[in-house]
Amino acid sequence: MEIRAVLFDLDNTLFDHQASATAGVAGFLKHLGAEFSEELRFSWFEIEQACYDQFLRKEISFDEQRRERLRRFLPFARVTVPESEGMLDELFLAYLSSYENGWTAFPDAVPVLRGLRKDRMPVSVLTNGNDDQQRAKVKKIGLEPLVDRIFTSELIGHAKPASEAFLESCKELKVSPAQVLYVGDNYTVDVEGARNAGLQAVHLARGSNPSEGSIQSLAELRSILSKNPSRRC
Repeated sequence: MEIRAVLFDLDNTLFDHQASATAGVAGFLKHLGAEFSEELRFSWFEIEQACYDQFLRKEISFDEQRRERLRRFLPFARVTVPESEGMLDELFLAYLSSYENGWTAFPDAVPVLRGLRKDRMPVSVLTNGNDDQQRAKVKKIGLEPLVDRIFTSELIGHAKPASEAFLESCKELKVSPAQVLYVGDNYTVDVEGARNAGLQAVHLARGSNPSEGSIQSLAELRSILSKNPSRRC
């Protein structure tokens, strides 16, 4: 089937969230007067995922998931949890500052997107999360000039792996789902979600043993798209 557009996940696909958030946690713990440890880093990511999933399920607001992360994490760092929402919000800004200073793209992101643009292949991003923050990430890590559209779950009203998230993006791109290739790191959310919506999909398995049909680097997309009947690559 001809590929007429490529959609990318953002976090842990183009944007190195793990490295960025690790830098954020280290800076935040320093601000708190606590010592960084792998245990605390692991706890932060575990709590972050649980609270962010609540936000994506629309159980809590974006700001509330930030507060809840602090309520759950601070006891692990032996820091007293502020009682007011305002104090929690102010404290979260200390983490956010360190996190944003650490924002970085994976080394293969810019070269691959430049290559796709050179080959006149439409490229967009479909990501779960807050629209303002996700767009800010794309801009900060230098990808904004290289993507045509940015679709976020907040604006679409549906989060991956819901088929509506993928289908609405394809509708906006005016391309049949079957002619769109989705690339993401999370097999269940990105790959299965995309395929259930009728898109083609590739699993990006960075730093792990790839299963059949998956890739370990975005650079491998070149060989996949070279087989595209449209011969754009």
